[in-house]
Amino acid sequence: MLISASEWVLGDRPTALRRSTAAGFGAIELDAIPGADLNELRDQLAEAKLSVPSLCWSWNSENELGSPDAASRKGAQSYLRAALEQAHELGATQLVVLPACRKEPWADEPRIRGLERAAASIAEVLPDAPAGVSLALEGLRREESFLMNTLDHSALLRSMIGDDRAGLLADWYHLVAEEIDPIESLRQHAENITLVHLAATERGPLVASSTYAVELAEQLRAMPAVQSYTLEFIIGADDDAPLVDSLAFAATL
Repeated sequence: MLISASEWVLGDRPTALRRSTAAGFGAIELDAIPGADLNELRDQLAEAKLSVPSLCWSWNSENELGSPDAASRKGAQSYLRAALEQAHELGATQLVVLPACRKEPWADEPRIRGLERAAASIAEVLPDAPAGVSLALEGLRREESFLMNTLDHSALLRSMIGDDRAGLLADWYHLVAEEIDPIESLRQHAENITLVHLAATERGPLVASSTYAVELAEQLRAMPAVQSYTLEFIIGADDDAPLVDSLAFAATL
């Protein structure tokens, strides 16, 4: 199982690469930044001895796949196309996708309307996208995004997209906040969960002594569809010990 560090929590890109390697990682989930110099980035990754199993959606409340504004959706589709191409060029097999990057709704309307627009936006892009890159649809806490908060919501979007390249991302930090029974939700959606983000309930490092760690580990070991884990927790700028500890725990899964 590939275990990635997360670029966005570790500082700028050179710092994130350096810290990931120093902590013993062999992989990193990078932010999808279309227009980046890929030759330079490949050299940096080779020097750091890091692979890239997945890319992460860059937060942008102006361009959103589920927005009622056509220009906003078009901008999000352009980003999606470029991010999928970048993932392919870097050898990544998954792209994290967020259909809405805002806490407050766009309009007073049922949730399903935003999901319908997001599904249509994504479905329009996928036929011409690299075949080897799939999507990992991520639900977030309501404190971060209003549209997609649970695995049920993500699964609904997946069904509306109607493409096997759409999978689910299970982020433990968000699941604990939003699911009535997060372990049962993982069990119910196990066959479609292809990427897992790991952080403790307070968004610290997830280790063997963390709340629910034993139950979570048991469930994750029974989920063969998962392609990789990303350790995505808040960490200090000058303390890499939590990275080492959480990597050791993830290696047991």
